[in-house]
Parts: sequence; C-alpha cells; structure tokens
Amino acid sequence: MKTDQASNTALIVAAGVQMLARDPAYAGLVPAAMAALGQRLLRVSHPRLSRLTARHWFRSLAYAAAKITLPGILQHYVLRKILIREYVARAITAGTRQIVLLGAGYDTLCMELATPYPDLRLIEIDHPATQAIKRAAAGTSGAAAAAGAQRIHYIGAELGKQKLNEVLSDCKAFNPDLKTLFIAEGLLMYLTCDDIASLLKQMQMAATKTALVFTWMEIQANGQPNFRPASKIIDFFLRKKAEPFLSGMPQDRVPAFLKQLGYALQDLKESISVCPQDCRIKPIAGEYICMAENL
Repeated sequence: MKTDQASNTALIVAAGVQMLARDPAYAGLVPAAMAALGQRLLRVSHPRLSRLTARHWFRSLAYAAAKITLPGILQHYVLRKILIREYVARAITAGTRQIVLLGAGYDTLCMELATPYPDLRLIEIDHPATQAIKRAAAGTSGAAAAAGAQRIHYIGAELGKQKLNEVLSDCKAFNPDLKTLFIAEGLLMYLTCDDIASLLKQMQMAATKTALVFTWMEIQANGQPNFRPASKIIDFFLRKKAEPFLSGMPQDRVPAFLKQLGYALQDLKESISVCPQDCRIKPIAGEYICMAENL
C-alpha cells in the first residue's frame, strides 16, 4: 500500500459487507448493528460508493465479478466477521477488559462494542491514511454512532515500521495491566512469518495477559497462500496495489507455531462453520479464523 493512500482492500471489504446488507436476498445475514454502523461510516467516508451499494444493477455487476474471480468472497467477508464477534464475546466473558484492533480498516466492531460495554477499553490501530478517513467519518456518522466513537481511541501507525508495544506505550488510553484481546482480521497474510512472530511477541511485551483473534491463509497446492479457488486477476490486482499475500500456514501446523511463541490455540474455524443452510452462495475457502491465549 502506498504510504499516503488508504487501503483499497479495506474499502472493498466494507463495500462488500454493505452490498449484502442492502440486498433483500441476503436479509438477516449481516447483523443489524454491523449493517447500520457500516452504512453510516461508508456514507460519510465514501458517499458515492455508499449510494452504489444500494443499487441493484451495481450489486449485480459486483456479484458477477466475484463469480468469475473469487466466488463466495463477499459471503466470506461477512461470515468471517460474525465468527470473530463470537470469539470476542467469548473473550469478554473470560475476562477481557481491553481490545486492540489491528489493521482496523472500516470495520465497525469497536463501534458495536462501545455502547453495550461501557467499561471496555477500545483501541484501533491502522495505517495513518486509512485511519484518518475512519476517524473523521466515525465522528460524524450519526449521533449514536458518534457518541460511541468518542470512546474509541484511534492510532495511526505503520506496524511494519513501528513496534506495536512502543506504539501502545505512547497511548495514554492503553493499560498494560488489563487482560487484552488483540484482533488481526485480514492482516497476517500481508506479513511474512518472521514479521508475524515478531508482532505476536510485541503483543506479549505490550500487555501482561493477552489473547489473540486472527485470520490467516491456507497454503494451496502450488505452495502459495491464497483462497481456494485462487484468482490470477485478483493476485495481479493485489500486486499492483502493493498488497500481495506474503504468508499462510496449513491448519495442522498452527498450534505448534503459536506454542513456540507462547500462545495456546483455543479454537480454529472456517467461515463455512457459521454459514446459514439457506445461504444462496457458500463462502470461499482458504482462510481460517483462530482464537489463542498466552500460556
């Protein structure tokens, strides 16, 4: 991603969620709070795109493009978020009192949590260009949403160049003594395995007790991390936008990888596990969602 440009992928995910949320054929698939807050955020930050997601013809074109590139990718985006929210609920029940969302993009998770959990500390970290747009839009996206946004602490940082523990130590809202859940949705595949290992160690340096929810890619038959089926068109697009997939791992190797870094795998699922039986299109495979806790 260019240093002065917001993430293209983050915007595509946000628009994809909104297309399904506003499509009567997928009524009920997108949780109400996610749909409403996401719509407000997109309407303020990218009004033209927001209007297009409400148009049947635009959604039809987007669905057709997805069908010939990554069939089921939009459904995967939504179901991935639903599964992450299930993990977050489990973590809060288990004592989590602070959440740090890495590479937050236009995700509304912290906004969703702000009102029902007034004592939960909420921190978002993302690339400065993306974070600037998100912060401005969140503060003006409706009275209720704006009120919730005031409880969220936004940090613009490039974690590829700055250490997470140092970034958080400079944040007055962050309390290293609280049990902290770090969330990395759609992020780790853009890092090398060495960088991921370093990031997980930085999490442990930042807080005394940590948990982790993350998504990661499977390694496909050609030895590369990717969705299944893969798309050469999308691969080319990601390379052109400087957002190629750099890492992945077979599911059966994840527990050992985490253990050597001081984490125990609690759960690992694919988005298909929360897919309704009547969903018209099944989610694409190749990316899994994990929950782990430090040993």
